Amino acid sequence: MKSIAQTDPSRTALSWPGNEMSYSGLWNMAQDLAWQFPESVTAGSLVLVESRKTPRFTALMIALGLCGATPLVVPDRLGGELKDKLIARSGASHIASFTDAGRLRVTETGRAPKLPAGEQVPLCLTTSGSTGVPKVVVLSKTGVNAFFDWAQGCFSIQPGTRILSIAPFNFDLSLLELWAGLDAGAEVILADPERSAEPGYLADLCAEAKPEIVQAVPLFHERLCAAGRADPGFSPRHVIVTGEAAPRALRRQMAGQFPSAVFHNIYGSTETNDSFILTLGAEDFAAAEKLGIGRPIAGTDYYIAEDPDEPGTGELFTATPFAASGYSDPEQTLNAFLPRLENERLVTYFRTGDRVQRQPDGSLLLIGRADYVVKLRGVRTNLLDVEDVIRLHEAVRNVATVPYRDIVSGQQQLLAVVETCAGASVSNLQMRAHCALHLPKSALPSRYVLTQEPLPKTSTGKINRGAVQRLYAPKPEKNA
Repeated sequence: MKSIAQTDPSRTALSWPGNEMSYSGLWNMAQDLAWQFPESVTAGSLVLVESRKTPRFTALMIALGLCGATPLVVPDRLGGELKDKLIARSGASHIASFTDAGRLRVTETGRAPKLPAGEQVPLCLTTSGSTGVPKVVVLSKTGVNAFFDWAQGCFSIQPGTRILSIAPFNFDLSLLELWAGLDAGAEVILADPERSAEPGYLADLCAEAKPEIVQAVPLFHERLCAAGRADPGFSPRHVIVTGEAAPRALRRQMAGQFPSAVFHNIYGSTETNDSFILTLGAEDFAAAEKLGIGRPIAGTDYYIAEDPDEPGTGELFTATPFAASGYSDPEQTLNAFLPRLENERLVTYFRTGDRVQRQPDGSLLLIGRADYVVKLRGVRTNLLDVEDVIRLHEAVRNVATVPYRDIVSGQQQLLAVVETCAGASVSNLQMRAHCALHLPKSALPSRYVLTQEPLPKTSTGKINRGAVQRLYAPKPEKNA
C-alpha cells in the first residue's frame, strides 16, 4: 500500500456514500496514529481492537503493522466478560480504541502475547464462538501473502477495481474484501454494518458504487433481492457466495439480477481461509439442484475420513497454502491441526468438522457439520437432509431441525421449527403428512413448531441452532 500511496497518491482507497479517502490520506492517517502509540507498543505486541468499519479503524490496523505489532480484531461492542476471556486466551498485551472525541486510547493489560516465537504475525482473528469462548486464530505472514496472490489473480483485482466490503473486519472475509484489495490498489466500498439489514440501503449503495466484485453470505443476496428492483443498477464481474450454500430459489433470483456475472461458491474457514471453489456461469448457477463446493484451490491438499458404511462420505481435512499458524492455545492447535506424513513430506491438515461427499466427477458436495448427523431410532440421520425435504413445501420460508431428549422416554428425538411464508396457511398435520411422503420413518421429526417469526440467526446470516434449541425445544419439568 505504501508504494501506491507514493506513486498514485490520489487513487481512491476507501469509499462510502458521499465520501472517499485516497491512498495517501489513508497512509498518512496510519503514520500519524503510529506516532501516537505509547513506547510499550513494539514488535511482538498483541493489540486487541474492536471491529468498526471506518477509515480510522482501517488506518489503526495498518499503524500497528508499521510498528511490528499484531492486531487482534474482535467483534464490535464485545461484552466485558467475553473480552476478558479473550485477553486471557490470547495474551493480548494492549487494548486500542478511540474516545468519543476521536482520540486514540491505548491501555496495557499486563499479559504476554501467545504468538509464535520469531515470527511476524500480521493479524489475529477469532472464530464464531458458537460452541463457547471464541478461539483466537493466529494468521501467518506467508499464508496471508499467498492468499493475496491467489485472490488477486483469480478475481483480477487490480488498481482501481471496485470491491464491495460487506462483512465486519473481524471476519476472515475481510482478507479478500479489504486487505487483498488495498494490497492491489483497489477501491474498497465500505457498507455500513448498522444498516446492512436494510434492503433499500444495500440496493442504493450498490447502484451508486457499482462494485465489480461482490463477496457475501446468502443473507446479503436475500436482502438485495428483497429490495424488489428488476434492474439492480450495477453488473458485477464476480459474485462470490460463501459461508453456506445459497438455496436454489435464491440462486435463480441472483442469476436473473446478474446474468453476465461469473459465480463462485467458495468453501473455507477462518483457520485455512478459502480452500475449495466452484465456478459457474449464471445459467448453471441457477440450474444446479445442489451447489457443491467444487475442487481444491491450487496448492490445497485434502482427504476424507470416510465412514465405513458410506464410501466417499466423511469428515473433511484440508491443508491450504493460506493456513493459519494455529490457535493461541497450543492444546487447541494440537487437537485441530494434525501433521501427516505423505510421500516423505509432512503435511499439516486442519480438521474442518464438516462432512462431505465425493461426487462422480471428483468434486465435493458439502453435506453439513459432522455434528449435524445424529442417531434417531437407531439410524444415522443428517439434519440437513430433513430440512431439504421440509423446504420443498411451498409454504416454507426457512427451517431448522434440532435434536432433543424426550422427557418421558429419555430417547433422542427431532424437533422441526418451520418459518412459514407470510400469509401461508399450513397446519401441523399437513407438515407431518408432507414429511411422511419424502422421509424414512426413522428420520421423521417428532415435533413441529410452525411460526412466521424469523428464525434466529448469527451475525453471518446462518441459523443459530443453539438459539433455536433454547427457544423451542421441550424442557424437562423442574420437579422431574
